[in-house]
Amino acid sequence: MTKAKIRTLITKFHFYLLGIALLNFVLKSGIELSLNYKLSFLITLLIYISGIILFLWNFRPFKKIAIYFSVYFITPIFAILFWIFGGIFFGLIVSIVLYPIQPNKLKIEDKNILIYEKAQGFLGPCCPYIITEKQYIVLEKKIKEINLYDQITLDNSSIRNQNGRTELKVSFDEYEFYEPNTTKKDTIILIKTE
Repeated sequence: MTKAKIRTLITKFHFYLLGIALLNFVLKSGIELSLNYKLSFLITLLIYISGIILFLWNFRPFKKIAIYFSVYFITPIFAILFWIFGGIFFGLIVSIVLYPIQPNKLKIEDKNILIYEKAQGFLGPCCPYIITEKQYIVLEKKIKEINLYDQITLDNSSIRNQNGRTELKVSFDEYEFYEPNTTKKDTIILIKTE
């Protein structure tokens, strides 16, 4: 294979994956059905890797398409600068640039129910969660979105199925500012009924 054929093959691969990612985003926003977390994250990584390779390939001699591929090269640089220097300026830039591709963080998985911490960016509010249900092998359907005032962890939450109802039980510490102690409160959130 010649270099031109390899470049054409990588370019086609990049744009096919980009089309799949955009279709996934539209379906996720429209009918709340999307690819599962691991597959969509793998597609995003492959898009970025192929974009960086094509940027470096098209940089010398410079071609106009290199401007498009420069996004895939510059984004990780901003992320590394934020990681090294921190600060609000780099945090805002990284939040704006990475928001479309930032994956939701998987918090709890129980049979067919998955709970993700929704990606909010650098200055996003605390604790929105998305609850999805596995569909077939590679798809997930969004059931509901919840907002809590505390983090969900494996230690303070559990999913239980009883009498055709799927519920999320979360235990929170309620702080009393004038008292030196805390009390535990349980919250039960209905996920779905069958």
